[in-house]
Amino acid sequence: MLVLGGGLAGITAALRAAELGSRVCLIEKKEIGLAGFLRRNSLHIKNHSLTSNSWKEYKAVLHSEAMSYHQLMKDKLETSGVTVIEGEGRLANQAEISVHKKDGENILLKGKSVILAFGSVPRFPSTLPGEDGVVISIDEISQLQELPERILVIGTGLFALETVFGLQKIGCKVFLCSERKELVPEMDVDFNAEIERQLKQQKIKILTGKKLISFYKKGDELGVTLETGIKFSVQQIIIADARSGIKEVSELKSLGIRLGEHQKVFVDEGMMTSMPGVYAVGSITGELTSDTISQEAGKIAVENALGKKRRFNLEWVPQTIRLCPDLAYVGCNMMTAGHQGFHPVEGVFEGGLNSIMNSSYSQKGKRFKIVADKRSRLIVGAQLISDHSSEWISMILLLIKKGVTVANLANSTYPEGAEINGFCRAAQNCLRALKSS
Repeated sequence: MLVLGGGLAGITAALRAAELGSRVCLIEKKEIGLAGFLRRNSLHIKNHSLTSNSWKEYKAVLHSEAMSYHQLMKDKLETSGVTVIEGEGRLANQAEISVHKKDGENILLKGKSVILAFGSVPRFPSTLPGEDGVVISIDEISQLQELPERILVIGTGLFALETVFGLQKIGCKVFLCSERKELVPEMDVDFNAEIERQLKQQKIKILTGKKLISFYKKGDELGVTLETGIKFSVQQIIIADARSGIKEVSELKSLGIRLGEHQKVFVDEGMMTSMPGVYAVGSITGELTSDTISQEAGKIAVENALGKKRRFNLEWVPQTIRLCPDLAYVGCNMMTAGHQGFHPVEGVFEGGLNSIMNSSYSQKGKRFKIVADKRSRLIVGAQLISDHSSEWISMILLLIKKGVTVANLANSTYPEGAEINGFCRAAQNCLRALKSS
């Protein structure tokens, strides 16, 4: 199996293929895993050795962590028996990749299947073209020599939210502008309202449902005007979501692979392109992907390439957004459940660890939701805001896959103070809603 691209999706695909007994070759022209790690973690390094809020000191730690991750991924691939070739690769036909190696040698690799995972590049709106140090993408944050005091972030969802929170945490004054009204479209209205409340509490200025009309430069300042007439000034603008295919993607069209708007590679539910035996994973398929999506897509592509029949369903990939506290969701929300043929009923509980011992106690900010199907009474989705979101959302996904009912969860026994009580209380409220509906 040939894997073109050494980001997280490509690495995961290569490791899974090796685990299933394939001979695997991964081709990458830069450092394995490094670009994606820096994009995802440039503002979220946790290191207690930092002695100040110095961006220079922080960057030194970030670089050290990034190189450690790069070496770890290289070691994993080597231990798994994956052959890594450093060079620039291009798909030559259905089962061949031509590689221009770093030492100048040109070689042709042949395989039974190909996984394309060579990523994407930032896409700037026509009204907001990229400009060094002024209008940048999240890819460039780790390259900044210093952080401005006031920054406008434009985008929606995981990457935009993690960017604004990370910047605020480091000491910047941050504005978040989104054309959509929901900060996290995959979560319900009540959760979006709570997310917005918490970000505002952190002194982050939220401007949802607003479109940037214009900006002008005056010295070090950027005067920004939104379509509603709102005006303010910042020193930098960061684009946090839009992507476009890299130059290698345009070459795929001549081979018969279907492309969409902004050089997006079309794939089916099994991650296969319009060319049989050629699969595509990661942001090459049109947008930035979280760690969990990259990993799931990489595994599904490989397993299908080896003869299995697996479908990629975005809703069933657990997602976590690093805020304070963290957010997480999986499965259906109240709107998408109806689109899936369910008759949704929800149960919500707001509170903290001590709520089970003191029903009048409510730790503001923590929130748990269960979405169930009225007919089968099965749990079909969950959302939460909690410090332990990443741990619990994976557990809830397992319960959903095992066919756990609302009553099963509502009547669960748990130790006093255990955070699972939040979901159990949400399930109890959902059970009441089911009985009264």
